Amino acid sequence: MRIAVLGAGGVGGYFGARLAAHCNEVVFIARGAHAEAMRRDGLRVLSPAGDLHLNPVRLHKEARTTGLIDIVLVAVKMYDLADAATIIRPLLTIDTAVVPFQNGVEAQAILEGALGRRYVCGGAAYIAAAIEAPGVIRHTGTGARLVFGEPYGSQSWRLETLEAACRGAGIDVTLAPAIAVEVWRKFVFLAPFAGVTCLGRTTIGAVREDPLLWRLFTAMVEEACAVARASGVELPEGTEAERLELARKLPTEMKSSMLHDLEAGRRLELDWLTGAVVRLGIQVGVPTPVSVETQDILAPSRDGRAA
Repeated sequence: MRIAVLGAGGVGGYFGARLAAHCNEVVFIARGAHAEAMRRDGLRVLSPAGDLHLNPVRLHKEARTTGLIDIVLVAVKMYDLADAATIIRPLLTIDTAVVPFQNGVEAQAILEGALGRRYVCGGAAYIAAAIEAPGVIRHTGTGARLVFGEPYGSQSWRLETLEAACRGAGIDVTLAPAIAVEVWRKFVFLAPFAGVTCLGRTTIGAVREDPLLWRLFTAMVEEACAVARASGVELPEGTEAERLELARKLPTEMKSSMLHDLEAGRRLELDWLTGAVVRLGIQVGVPTPVSVETQDILAPSRDGRAA
C-alpha cells in the first residue's frame, strides 16, 4: 500500500512519520522551508509517545512525480483545500481513498465536488502538534488519535487496510461506521475551543480557571451542538456535557492550532470554525450569538495580520 501525505505540518507530519517509521511506503507532498529541512536533515518528531527521526524522507514537491497512490491523507489547512484537490487528482486510481483530516465539517463536500464521491472518505484527527522549527514536529500532551470511515456507511477494504497500518505503527485509530457524526463531534468541541482560546489569547487551562471564558466556551459548545442537530446530525445525547468534560481533562498548556496561527500572524481558519457555526446556523435557523460575537472580534486577524 502506498500512502501519500499532503501537508506535513502537525497532523500530517506526525502521523505520516509514524506510518513511515513502521515499514509503510509513505510519500510526503510539501514545499517551503519545512520541506527543504525535511529533505536535508529528515523529519524529527518530538513526542511524549516517543521521539523519532525519519531520515531519509520520501518527499515530493508535486504530485506528478509520486506515481499512483492507494491512500491520500489530506492534512492541509481548510483554506488550501480547493487547491489541494488539484494536486490530488493525478494520484488517483480507481480504488484510491482520499481521507481529509481538516478542522471543520466541510472538507468532505469540498473534495467530493472536486474529485467525485467514490474517492472521498471522512476523517478526524485528535492531536496537539505543530511545526516547532523547519523539519521538526512538536507533539504536546498524550493524545494522538485518528478516526476515519466511509461516508455513506459501507464497509471498505481500503480503510480496513489503512486501519491495520495505523495499528501496526502504534497509532490509536478507530474505523467509524458513522463518520459524519464523528466529524461533527470533533467540530462542536474544536470550533468553540479555537474561538475561546483565541479570544483570551490563552491556553485551555486558563480558560478553565476564568469564569467568563468558561461561560463563553460552554455557550459556544451548546450553539454548535444545536446547529449540528438542526442540520440532521444525530449527535449522541449528552454530547454537550461530554465535550465539556473533554475540555476539563486536556493538558493545562494546550492551545488550539488557530491560536498558534494567530500568535504567529498567519492566516486563520476562522471562517471554517467559529465562522462555520455562524454560517451553518443561519442556514438552519439556529441563533448563535456568542459565536457571532467571537467571529466579529477575531475577524480583523483572519487574513494573517499580527495578533
